[in-house]
Amino acid sequence: MVLEQFKGKNIASVKSMLKAEVNADDIRKKISPVLKGRKYGYRIVVSKENRLIPVRDSLLKPIESKLSGIKFLYLNRRNPDVEFWFLLRSEKTGFFMMRLTQKASTEKRLSKGELRPELCSIMCSIAGVDGNDIFLDPFCGHGAIPITRASMFKYNMIFASDSDPDMVKRLRKRVKQLRNLGSGLFIVKNMDALNMSAFDDGFIDKIVTDPPWGMYKDMDMDIEIFYKQMMKEMYRVLKPNGIMVILTARKDEFERVLSGFERRLMMLNKYDILVSGKKASIYKILKEA
Repeated sequence: MVLEQFKGKNIASVKSMLKAEVNADDIRKKISPVLKGRKYGYRIVVSKENRLIPVRDSLLKPIESKLSGIKFLYLNRRNPDVEFWFLLRSEKTGFFMMRLTQKASTEKRLSKGELRPELCSIMCSIAGVDGNDIFLDPFCGHGAIPITRASMFKYNMIFASDSDPDMVKRLRKRVKQLRNLGSGLFIVKNMDALNMSAFDDGFIDKIVTDPPWGMYKDMDMDIEIFYKQMMKEMYRVLKPNGIMVILTARKDEFERVLSGFERRLMMLNKYDILVSGKKASIYKILKEA
């Protein structure tokens, strides 16, 4: 939860942000509504340009004293229930935020290359969700995106497909074992995303996918040619006014391909993001009617 944003003249350093919040009058009003009648241990975390940094006690203690004066909050640096973050970014924007939940430790149960469920949820939300959706991930891999869609949002039909038969076999087994996938139809197919002949033209409402980036595994064709064929086929199966949400780090190549679909596909938004430390973007694209 963002409690304060600092821009321009209001931000010069982490020190200035800390001092500004010590002198702020409305911290209690912003934080108190979130505290639900029990005691919360807290700690302060400071990050500068994506690196955690130490802070001198002379700067830390005044803000800790102010926070500890709020009902239900007490200092617990070792094992907190919540964290207060001071975040300074390289573009000279700063944030004072309250972290409400602990980061789920999913790394140990994720397969190599599998997207985190938080990112999958964001991508599905960007696409928009509707209980009548016919949803497709044509590069499903381990199934992170379609499983997240099925477990968190209502749907009509979900198609998860991949060209690797072993991946498809493992995903089918995984889907059978899961019990929280909603009441819609969830179908896993062994299919080439460049030739989805199983689908009629305009059959799919939403496509959300993480196609190959050509960085970690050799491909048998140039990435730009691959993306051109991929977009041509996804355009065919998507309904008019349907939505694609695509994650890739090959931004230049993808955007060149997308420009070739002028007046047929419209980029509604682009969200820059780090994925395992790699600069990537999420694209929200509309198929024009």
